[in-house]
Amino acid sequence: MNGIKEQAEEALLGAVILEPDVIHNINLDKEHFTDKRNKQIYSIMKDLAANDMTIDPLTMMNKVNNNTELLRYVAHLSGVSPSAKNYKAYEKMILEHHEKNMIKKAAETFVETEAEEDLEQLISTTKNMRRHLVSDESSVKEDMLDIYDSLYQDRGELNGAESYGYSEVDKITGGIKSGELIVIAGRPSMGKTAFAINVGINIAEKAYNDKLNNKTSDQTHVSIFSLEMPRKQLLQRIISNVGNLDGYKWQDPYRYFTEQEKNKAVQIQGFLSSMPLIIDDNSETTLLHIENKIKTVQEEQRLSKQVIIIDYLGQMPRPNKNRPDIEIGDITTGLKRLAKKYEVAVILLSQLSRAVEQRQDKHPMLSDLRDSGSIEQDADVVMLLYREDYYDRNAENSGTVEIIVAKNRNGSSGTIKLVFVKEYSKFLSVKILRETK
Repeated sequence: MNGIKEQAEEALLGAVILEPDVIHNINLDKEHFTDKRNKQIYSIMKDLAANDMTIDPLTMMNKVNNNTELLRYVAHLSGVSPSAKNYKAYEKMILEHHEKNMIKKAAETFVETEAEEDLEQLISTTKNMRRHLVSDESSVKEDMLDIYDSLYQDRGELNGAESYGYSEVDKITGGIKSGELIVIAGRPSMGKTAFAINVGINIAEKAYNDKLNNKTSDQTHVSIFSLEMPRKQLLQRIISNVGNLDGYKWQDPYRYFTEQEKNKAVQIQGFLSSMPLIIDDNSETTLLHIENKIKTVQEEQRLSKQVIIIDYLGQMPRPNKNRPDIEIGDITTGLKRLAKKYEVAVILLSQLSRAVEQRQDKHPMLSDLRDSGSIEQDADVVMLLYREDYYDRNAENSGTVEIIVAKNRNGSSGTIKLVFVKEYSKFLSVKILRETK
């Protein structure tokens, strides 16, 4: 084993023993460690942290089941690291050595087999890991070249960003960009889940059609983490959305759906199974769980572009039992870090505080974001949803939802009006609705 990497692994684990809280900021898996003992010790540390237990030599020794060798090794680690302040440097060294080894193995496999699929795997592995291996200087040079190319190369209407599926939203936001944390917030029943699902379907459907028509070889994968709604119920919503089927009829589809509607639902099921879309309804979805899913899609699907939808922030586990604003801040900061690290877009749903209800004007504001100002700080884009007919059933704009772009780090702010067809859980632009009438 590389001596430098061995020292970095020990120093990192020693840093965690000195400052246990840093474990929450380390984005490694046990597979990133080379030494078998380090893999085991790191797994124990993560397990203790996940169960809100203190990480110290005593609690760790209790987990090694009287393994004499590991007991001695834990004692050794306690004195290895002089300080915890350099833990990020140790983490980077471990990751870089791991990724170099991955690329080396992929290259050796290709040399041995010369198989086309092994070449594709080598290219994919190199592409996904390369960003960690370049120096800051070369990164700056490459970014400058990319900026230069963008002046003279047509990268599409949104300059390579994904479309929300609504031209009015794209016009203000510039589309969904990799590395962004996008927050969609609203009071209950404003339609935030439906809007996010519509965006996800629009992206997955476009990716599927583009691949089908040979317009692109690179699909964008959509992952929906539904912490509140079971997967089956969410799938029923999606089928209703795609097929314009009344969602109420799912209460007893055998009796309520006509034969024609049943056939349409079956056809849509086949269509959905071919789309680059997965739904995860694990109610214990943590940052680590989301990160592992991102990596799995990148490695297994060989896709670099991903959009992650999380419904919703308030349901994410908060094991540290700190103040809600601190814990939510940790989550949003962690999601922004994942978006940047893996170059994916993260769409996070959030509720607004009850302060909205106390005002005469119920239009939401950024200050209404519930529990934490860090949501506003970490987000690149914040959209606030408002339905006038929720508060006034006789409202003139019944069925209209205002999408208030209250923050846009890389663009302008403004308000877009979309039509919400509740029975289909479907959002339509006003222009499309007029054309269909």
